[in-house]
Amino acid sequence: MKVRIGLIHKLICFFIMLLLSILAIAGVSTYYSQRHTQTNSAESNLQNLVRFLSNLMESDGEEFQAFQALSLKYSSRVDIPADFSGDYHPAKNQFYQEFNATFPGKVLGQDIAYEDMPEDLKILFVKYKQEYWLHIFAKAQKDFGAVYAYYVVPTGKKLHMYYLLDAVQEARKDDPRYLHLNIDVYQDMKTHAHMWKAWENSGYTPGHDTQDNEFGKTYICYYPLVINGTKMGVVAADVLISHVDNTILDNTLRQMVGLSILILPFLIIIAIRLEKAYIRRLIRLRAWVGDFSRTKEENIAGKIQDNIKTSDEIADLSGEIANMIHEICKYTQSLIHKNRELLEAQDKIRAANELANKDSLTGIRNKTAYDLEAKKVEERIQKGEKKLGIAIVDLNFLKKINDTYGHEKGNLAIKKLCFIICHIFQHSPVFRIGGDEFAIFLSDGDYDNYDALSREFYRQTKQLQKDPSLEPWDKISAAIGVAYFDPGTDSNVEDMFKRADANMYQQKKSMKAARE
Repeated sequence: MKVRIGLIHKLICFFIMLLLSILAIAGVSTYYSQRHTQTNSAESNLQNLVRFLSNLMESDGEEFQAFQALSLKYSSRVDIPADFSGDYHPAKNQFYQEFNATFPGKVLGQDIAYEDMPEDLKILFVKYKQEYWLHIFAKAQKDFGAVYAYYVVPTGKKLHMYYLLDAVQEARKDDPRYLHLNIDVYQDMKTHAHMWKAWENSGYTPGHDTQDNEFGKTYICYYPLVINGTKMGVVAADVLISHVDNTILDNTLRQMVGLSILILPFLIIIAIRLEKAYIRRLIRLRAWVGDFSRTKEENIAGKIQDNIKTSDEIADLSGEIANMIHEICKYTQSLIHKNRELLEAQDKIRAANELANKDSLTGIRNKTAYDLEAKKVEERIQKGEKKLGIAIVDLNFLKKINDTYGHEKGNLAIKKLCFIICHIFQHSPVFRIGGDEFAIFLSDGDYDNYDALSREFYRQTKQLQKDPSLEPWDKISAAIGVAYFDPGTDSNVEDMFKRADANMYQQKKSMKAARE
């Protein structure tokens, strides 16, 4: 009985060691593979965030340049509440009310230069733009999963930066009711090497800095802001290293648990079979099994097979053990290889899906993404939702621009129209579904305020057409048509789309008649 109990104990230890060895090898392989993948993914995500913010600021053009210059001059007189929630519209409305009262019928940046405004208007302008960009940075920070996003500008003092836009709000020490703006911070070259490199090179800077700050240890990526050939500052974003490490650890543990679930039942079945039918005669195999548990040498299987002298169950089991040793060694290597291939395939699929749904010219979602969104809207229709709408926008005179100035200028006109659409319909997904055609699924406040937003759309495009300082391809003109879901006539998104498209072309005819 003692021998039987001792052998069971050793067999159990062997199977545990075998399982742990497989899990350890697979776990180490998975961990290092995941570390490389997740670190690159975190850096890529941060680079996308800072590039996205830099592109938004660059598209603001001269207005952002004026805001930066005036902010550096008047920030001490700008009072933004310390509990600012992101709603910049009151500040925007106050500024434009005061501006229109001071300069009736004039357009800022066209009729009136930013520097020509009275000092009180400049302060209102800085407050409005500061709150607007704080809102943009906070939203982008949340959407991209970053812990911190900010925009810094050199102070002129060596290795010092102003934090011009800071998504982490800090109250003034002298008056905690308001935010402290344009904080002057020393940025040493060792900790912020990539930041200064981005500023000096004025272009994309691969890699990241690592810093231990109030959030913990973080990775930081940077992207320079250049407007009209002028270096303005550097956009930066942080992500917690602990978040990346936790993701790596979670993925590794899931892989190991999955392997355990796969292998453990198999080993338990073998152990039960051995205990019930073959335990006494397995004593002769004890030495070889012990050797394998210690050395993990595959040639032990050959020794077991060489010592099979009979054709009964013991012989069969000896052969199975030998085969099992071969298979375990192969299976371990196969699992490692397949795990690596699976991770690579997942990365390729993820990258392909992102490219498939993104318009290469404008950066917004494309026709493929529109079709996916349309299916979601179809599901909402089937559930009985009625507050749905779609707007179609079509650029005028694109062929004329392409024929006269070339397709590159035509692309500029398309991008300009895209910016205006996205700027006005901020709460709705926008898609480029054709060369010069865009679709908008109206959401939230955009659905309720469509009439006002469409009037603002035409107002902005008319301003561009009247601006003598713009190039012909910048003086864009476009028509917009809308259709709201009507349960009596619409059974799907395509019905709404056709009515919106027809309304858009009717608007085109009206615009053409007005011009003639």
